[in-house]
Amino acid sequence: MPASQAPLTRRQIREAERAREAAAAAEREAALAAERQAALAAERQAALAAESERLAAEGREREAALAAERERAAEERERELAAEREREAAAERQREAAAAERTRQTVAAADVTLAPAARDAVRQNAAEQAVAADARARDTADTEVLPVPPPPSRRALRPAPRTSAAASRAHRSWAPRAAVLGAMGALTIVAPLTGFAAPEAEPAAAAAVAPQPSVLDVLDEQAANVALAAVPASLLKDPAASSRATVLQTSRAADRDALTCAPLDGASGARAAVTERAEQYVRPLADGTYRNSSHYGNRSHPLSGAYSFHTGTDYAAPLGTPIYAIADGTVEYVGAGKDGRSSMLVILRHEVDGQTVYSWYVHMYRDGIHVTEGQQVSAGQVIAEVGNNGNSTGPHLHLEIHLDDQGTTVDPLPWLEKLGAVEVAALC
Repeated sequence: MPASQAPLTRRQIREAERAREAAAAAEREAALAAERQAALAAERQAALAAESERLAAEGREREAALAAERERAAEERERELAAEREREAAAERQREAAAAERTRQTVAAADVTLAPAARDAVRQNAAEQAVAADARARDTADTEVLPVPPPPSRRALRPAPRTSAAASRAHRSWAPRAAVLGAMGALTIVAPLTGFAAPEAEPAAAAAVAPQPSVLDVLDEQAANVALAAVPASLLKDPAASSRATVLQTSRAADRDALTCAPLDGASGARAAVTERAEQYVRPLADGTYRNSSHYGNRSHPLSGAYSFHTGTDYAAPLGTPIYAIADGTVEYVGAGKDGRSSMLVILRHEVDGQTVYSWYVHMYRDGIHVTEGQQVSAGQVIAEVGNNGNSTGPHLHLEIHLDDQGTTVDPLPWLEKLGAVEVAALC
């Protein structure tokens, strides 16, 4: 039979109890640590959710404040323009009344004291003085009016038709003209045979036919004369007039160039109507309406001050400046900002040299977007207007070029330059 196990000593019993107590304490400590970790994670999650909600509320408040500010500014500007128009109309009525009163007084005095011939001279002189005084009053007024001569009509540019008297004289002089024509016909046969007409005479004969200006040449000359007129001093008082004039001039230049850009073959231009347009690329804003305020690459963030990588190029421009599609493509996305970009965001998909690329346009307002998802756009088409939405320190366009769906970006400026992007006014 096996030997019976020896009983435990008191020392061994105390050591076993202490071991059990230590194991229980370790289990309790592990449970408490797990509870504290879970509580900390829940607190962090709640704090992040609250911070996100706060930032979203602040963004909504900023957007509402900006919208209200724009509306107030537009109403104030409209009131100022209405008051200015009313002042101009009142000044115009005062000038006309003063000129009429001066003319009436002068003519009345002449009718009493002078002979008829002298009275006519005085009346004419009074009328001329009234016109000159009115011109001087216009020159000293707050708002100056530029005299813009109306362009001549096509009917006015046509040669004047012959009168009946000239036609009758031409009919009576048919015999001398027939003789001249007969002599010229004989010379065309005899001169080559006899060497009568020297080769040196040909350039002189060709020079005698002077080219006549066309109707379009005359219209262009009239437009140039109007464009060279002096700028009124009243426009210089408006600090925003320069930006608006630049945008308007660019728009009008694009409209004019569109009429002369495409070549025509033949009188009807049939080949140009069926020839496929070559792929074209344009800069996103018109020249003279923007400046590049922040370039692609590493920089200090203008709001947070953190050193980060800027994935696009910023074009600082006035609010409402037209934004153009850089190439033909399809509207891929229109909506709130994503992947860290601010609202609003427009994404276009293009095919460039057989590769699919995407252009991203950021910081527009919702009412400043003019395209919808799935819409086909052409290079140079207005897709939106410059805004100041989201994380922005001033009105500008943030442009990005993505080479794939994984967010691979490239510097937009050299990329557009390599493709030969042109000013929108030069787009054919």
